[in-house]
Amino acid sequence: MKVGICCAGVGEAASGLIVRRSAQAAERAGFSTFWIGEHVLLFGRYPESRYPYVGDYGTDVPIPDPRVPIVDPLMAMAWAAAATSRIEVGSGILILPQRNPVVLAKEIATLDAFSGGRVVLGAGIGWCKEEYDAVGADWPHRGKRMDEHIAALRSLWRDAPARFAGETVSFDDAYLYPKPVRGNDLPILIGGESDPALRRVARSGDGWIAFKLPVEEAPARIAKLKALTRDEGRDPEALRIVCGIFSSTDIDDLKRYRDAGVTEFNLVTAGELPLDEAGLANGIAAFGERFVEAVATW
Repeated sequence: MKVGICCAGVGEAASGLIVRRSAQAAERAGFSTFWIGEHVLLFGRYPESRYPYVGDYGTDVPIPDPRVPIVDPLMAMAWAAAATSRIEVGSGILILPQRNPVVLAKEIATLDAFSGGRVVLGAGIGWCKEEYDAVGADWPHRGKRMDEHIAALRSLWRDAPARFAGETVSFDDAYLYPKPVRGNDLPILIGGESDPALRRVARSGDGWIAFKLPVEEAPARIAKLKALTRDEGRDPEALRIVCGIFSSTDIDDLKRYRDAGVTEFNLVTAGELPLDEAGLANGIAAFGERFVEAVATW
């Protein structure tokens, strides 16, 4: 099994220096993927939205202080990829319906080509109507946009010429180069714990990113995902199933996740690591010894 890490890109860890040092330390420690999250904007109030993890982290909003820096994931992934040579760089997650899929296809394919095929697109639908409104994205039809954007990305990456005719995006006789490195495609992992998210993974995802998946619920949720995937005529055993874990997660719980069907973990370390060079490197190395080495032989 593999373990990725999400340890930079927010707050004091939002600097290019910390992103670079974190990615390099994560690669040395054997982590498989360096994940970066996304919010384009934070708000002082969220009158039309409900944060889906209310109470789980002692707050009813994603970050209580809206002045906290959050980096753009693609920029940070490019910075991390340029500083490393083996580790995957992934968005965990990018809010896909807020993006132009044609421009995004070019950006991601370019980064994948530059990095030697190390990009993973973690994509989700998001929860914040205020953010959709601010970037001019259609909130009521975000599910349709999500589905069509995934299909459009795949067409642009794989086909020459590419064609797609949807309600939210369309093109014909289009050529997008460079192509992604791995067979003119790259992994799209879909985030979210809802039933619609599972159905979307089953239809069109290469995997599932579950940020909040209680260990006791994992067997049933993963069994449902695999059944939905089989119903779509796809192989459920080919899915990457990524489960968020934390520094407090017990190794025995990792085994329970594994037995439930989780294929890899994402260690989320929000604000726990020191930011001086030695402390950051040593902290990530210690997490590697605890988690990466623990699952290496499973």
